Amino acid sequence: LIPEEDDPLEETSHSPKPLTDLGSTAEIDVAQWNVLQFNTGSTSPFIIKCGANSNSELVIKADARVQEPKGGEIVRVVPRPSILENKSLEEMKHVFSQLPEALSLLALARTADGTRARYSRLYRTLAMKVPSLRDLVTELEKGGMLKDVRS
Repeated sequence: LIPEEDDPLEETSHSPKPLTDLGSTAEIDVAQWNVLQFNTGSTSPFIIKCGANSNSELVIKADARVQEPKGGEIVRVVPRPSILENKSLEEMKHVFSQLPEALSLLALARTADGTRARYSRLYRTLAMKVPSLRDLVTELEKGGMLKDVRS
């Protein structure tokens, strides 16, 4: 047996993942998950768990894919609806490709405007389930960031 040396480089491999990995940092931070079940009729019902992190961002946990193989649960910070502002439908699809498939099934429409409206509605539905985000939803509505509001 060779005695292990104290190698300072050894310790760095156990450091936490960088903040750019939304999945690992988002989950640690969420105090409470609220569960919503969606039934689109075209697929079996799917579940999205939502919560808030300490930055008051909406965080969801859902299966990577709706159909089998589902690919396990992934955790993502849900971008605010303003992220879709001035994006083409193709650019929006790219944004949704980073998120659990359930979100794109619920939000993607045939047009960019339709997608913005559906995503705003979905964001509001999820955020309103999280008590600490209700004020944020009110702020976004006042600021005109939730585009589906009937004026």
